[in-house]
Amino acid sequence: MKKSIISAILLLLLIGTLGFYINDAKVKRSSFFKVNKNIEKIVLINKDFDLYLKNTLSYDNFDIIQYKITSFKNELQEINDNKILQNIQNNKLKTALKKLEETIKIKFEIISRVKSYRAILNNSFRIVQKIKNQGILNDFNNLYTIIMTVDKNPELDIKQELINVDKLIPLYENKYKKYFLKHSQIILQYQIKFVALETSLNQLEINQKLERLHKLYEQYSQNSIQKAQAAIAVLFILLVLSIILYLVFEYKLRLSNKELSKFRQTVENSDNIVVITDENEVIKYVNEAFTKTTGYTSKEIVGQKPSILKSGKQTKEFYKELSDTIHGGKKWSGEFINIDKYGNLSYEKASITPVLDDEGNIKEFISIKLDITNETIKGQQLKEQEKLLVQQSKMAAMGEMLENIAHQWRQPLSVISTISTGIIVQKEFGISNEKDEIKALNKINDTAQYLSGTINDFRDFFKPNKQKALFNLKDAYIKTLHLVDSKFQTLKIEVVENLNDIELNNLSNEVVQVIMNLLNNARDVLETKENQKRLIFIDIYKKDNNAIVKIKDNGGGIPDDIIDKIFDPYFTTKHKAQGTGIGLYMSQEMIIKHLKGSLTVNNSTYEYKNYSYTGAEFILTLPIK
Repeated sequence: MKKSIISAILLLLLIGTLGFYINDAKVKRSSFFKVNKNIEKIVLINKDFDLYLKNTLSYDNFDIIQYKITSFKNELQEINDNKILQNIQNNKLKTALKKLEETIKIKFEIISRVKSYRAILNNSFRIVQKIKNQGILNDFNNLYTIIMTVDKNPELDIKQELINVDKLIPLYENKYKKYFLKHSQIILQYQIKFVALETSLNQLEINQKLERLHKLYEQYSQNSIQKAQAAIAVLFILLVLSIILYLVFEYKLRLSNKELSKFRQTVENSDNIVVITDENEVIKYVNEAFTKTTGYTSKEIVGQKPSILKSGKQTKEFYKELSDTIHGGKKWSGEFINIDKYGNLSYEKASITPVLDDEGNIKEFISIKLDITNETIKGQQLKEQEKLLVQQSKMAAMGEMLENIAHQWRQPLSVISTISTGIIVQKEFGISNEKDEIKALNKINDTAQYLSGTINDFRDFFKPNKQKALFNLKDAYIKTLHLVDSKFQTLKIEVVENLNDIELNNLSNEVVQVIMNLLNNARDVLETKENQKRLIFIDIYKKDNNAIVKIKDNGGGIPDDIIDKIFDPYFTTKHKAQGTGIGLYMSQEMIIKHLKGSLTVNNSTYEYKNYSYTGAEFILTLPIK
């Protein structure tokens, strides 16, 4: 709303400014034409003055000259009274006008003198003409002609003629002749004065000054008009742009209002819980999802604080950290364990964002929450299930290991039993000797030591160790094979190895467990195959930054319709007495979550010693770093 008012005010100011400049341009234009007209009139009147001054001896209409002088002064006064000229900062134009005024003043003084001279000359001309018309002065015809054309003969040497007249005056006694010569003398004298005045007028250079004034004013006027036009053009463009921007702003505002309306509807109908509180955390608004989740209606909850939903399952430190974060102007994200209107626990994933005003003060808080109660409960159930799976996996592994122990110990115990029984029989029949007894006892001791070493291997297998450490992958495999080797020998399984030394920094026991599980699975498959060679291929090598363990057999492979399911929990193709279906699932979980590697399977067809075989190929990939 504020932006709309500011935009409207700025638009009105722009329109007002444009109107002012347009009016100012009109005034300046009108003033330009008026002053220009004044200057043109002055130029014309000045030409009349020049014409008058050139024809002084024949010009006798002094009233017109006086009228023109008055007109000249009036036009000049109008120029001086022009407000625009009074306020201009153009020093050249002001100086030109001032010099013109000073020069005109001198010219008017000259014209005034010319008028006085003209009065004297008119009297002398009348006397000269009168005497000449009486026919008395026939011998002065030449002088008369000179006198009557004195102002029209530029080649005449007036001073010389005046000297000649001065010489003639003493020679004549006739009063008419003396009058004629005296007044001829006056006419010549004043003609010399007129020539001097004309020289003074020429030195005044009024026409040039008028022309300069006219040119300067015209330049100034054109510049002023151009500036005004440029300002008007710029303002007009700005006005057009402002109107366009204003219309765009209004259009966007309408779109924004529509989007805001849609947003409000979206918020109201959203599955996410939306809660808005004031700066004191008093609830101002909740959407429909809040009511569905908590059971509180808008009327019941508005005016309350969100603490009404506290379940007591979260610590004071949790709520303090939340409060410090949002009141510090930062966004908070986390999970709530709340209680609804009916006392049921609910779990919510939430983010609370403080909304700031223009001064940076907190105005309100917007909380957007997602009800994750079902997911949380399912997650808890899944964790319990995973714990059960892990326990079952451990029990299965323990059963497998106990079976391996029993199988591994059967032959050594048989050897001990046979030797000890043999010694007893020999003692009974009296055929024993000390050398054979010592040899037999040494054999019993060696076998017991073997059993003791086997116990250590099995104990290491079950030892809990979650600390990553450096170990050799090849050595880990050999250790694993040693634990299951007795069964492999019983089933006559040939192990074909291609092993490389690779150092890993990881959980060695987990790696051993996964490899043992894969070896046992291969063994179980081969145990069902009668009348064929039983093969297991082991490859350990490095690729890029990973260590690769490939274990494949020649058991015929995994059926295509179940190969994608073998890593699912509780999926098994074995009889219930043979397996639980969690071995491969737990192996993959262990590889991905604990060892940060991957475990994949595919069916592989290959040749070995000129025979073609098909079997399952498990690929264990572990990061070296």
